[in-house]
Amino acid sequence: MALLEVRDVTVRYKKRIGIQKASLEAERGEIIGFIGADGTGKSSLMHAIAGVIRFEGEIIYDGTLYRSPKEAEKVKPSIGLMPQGLGLVLYDTLSVGEHLEFFADIRGIKRDKAFFAYRDKLLHMAGLSEFTDRLAGHLSGGMMQKLSLICTLLHRPKLLILDEPTTGVDPLSRLELWEILDNIRKEEGTVALVSTAYMQEAAKMDKVLLFDEGRIIARGRADELVASIAPYVYRRTECDDCISAHDKSYSLTPLNAPHAQATLEDLFFVNALKRGKRPPRIEINERSEKIDLPEVVMEAKGLTKRFGDFVADDHIDMQLKRGEILGLLGANGAGKTTFIKMLLGLYPIDEGELTLLGRPIRSGEDRQALKAKIGYVSQHFALYKDMTVRENLIYFANMHRLPVATALERIGRYAKELGFEEYMDDLPTSLPLGVNQRFSIAAALLHEPVVLFLDEPTSGVDAIARAQFWEMLRLLKEKWGISILITTHYMSEAEFCDRVVLLKRGKKIADDTVANLHKRFPEARSFEEIFLHFYKEQE
Repeated sequence: MALLEVRDVTVRYKKRIGIQKASLEAERGEIIGFIGADGTGKSSLMHAIAGVIRFEGEIIYDGTLYRSPKEAEKVKPSIGLMPQGLGLVLYDTLSVGEHLEFFADIRGIKRDKAFFAYRDKLLHMAGLSEFTDRLAGHLSGGMMQKLSLICTLLHRPKLLILDEPTTGVDPLSRLELWEILDNIRKEEGTVALVSTAYMQEAAKMDKVLLFDEGRIIARGRADELVASIAPYVYRRTECDDCISAHDKSYSLTPLNAPHAQATLEDLFFVNALKRGKRPPRIEINERSEKIDLPEVVMEAKGLTKRFGDFVADDHIDMQLKRGEILGLLGANGAGKTTFIKMLLGLYPIDEGELTLLGRPIRSGEDRQALKAKIGYVSQHFALYKDMTVRENLIYFANMHRLPVATALERIGRYAKELGFEEYMDDLPTSLPLGVNQRFSIAAALLHEPVVLFLDEPTSGVDAIARAQFWEMLRLLKEKWGISILITTHYMSEAEFCDRVVLLKRGKKIADDTVANLHKRFPEARSFEEIFLHFYKEQE
């Protein structure tokens, strides 16, 4: 008999259905993966199983049946829920050690010898043994997620529900999180339900459930799901009439052509076309006026930033060239966001020299003169949640002092070109991340900048939205000649960059094209493996 049985569970939010007639079974020690686009029902089903929201249907855990949050109280001591969001369950002013004490208190855990032994084991597994006195607000994103996970594990739950626990986390920290999870499920026999946007992770799970429009539409082992779509993925290089997997648009009529190596990510696109859903076509028109730019649009020499005794960026040299997409990569806490904030003037430069668009930056006046030529999208999109999409865009247009007619023309054009026209009167909180991403980019483009700084713009965004996003960047580079500096934790996205810079603990350890880095590590099957090789080589 399965440890967990979910039978025809439906979650409603007033007039909207979050998940409909969902069923699943999980055996002791199994990891079940939830994948799907934003807003397809993954979180709704997780919260129903955790017993924290109302639902229809029934759930049986270890022989105990519950049909409501009240009835679920009997099994909640056996459940560990980690909600979506970086460090969402943490408190900035509590240390690592204080968090474990706090979670022990709210779970009523007895402070005996066994507790301290288990706590120390969790700290060791998470690599946090040396950081028990560090405040959560001073941890990197990866360390935050590992702390969140061990706090969730402290009461030894037998049903672990993790909602995108690795979103915004670098590949090294993701591996460490999965090692913790794998050890726990083997030693404790824990069932784990894990949603993820990283298909490499989903491929490791015992079963995978694909969600779409509030339903589970496919299920099975990763290799079974991939095999089911193989007939729809082809190599363009061997057949000009065929559709390439890299184009992310597919023929649903199998052709007499060699198959490409299908992946779980391809499942999103094939499924969308099977259901008659085509993503909006991204279009970018030529910019309104041509601008002459220097060959090097940004040059940093010895750029350094310190926070007390901590050196966040240590004498970094970097160039961004005209019409180039430069990927800035590194583990959480490597100094990527700090570097971008120095470029923008959000952090003062402690040491070094910075030149933007051929102009040395020495004062606020220098930056102010270039403000109209630079666009920026932060990690969290910096949108006003109580204003509609239209109102947000009008606000950003006013910030750049665009004439009303120009602002309205560009807002309407970008809404159409970037495919969010139908959402103009919606609030950001009601929209999928992919839509928020596109209109955040529109806000950054309203003043037609020549340089764009993007800090993890695809974090937590589904595969189709990420593909559209990179098509948009390609068109901006092609039509506008724009220079782009982008940070990302999706290592597959490095392949779309003209060049990558890799940071580790505030120092630059690589600066080269992706092709050259593949030559350096010929055994690597992906850029993620190159990233991990590089980090281990530098130890």
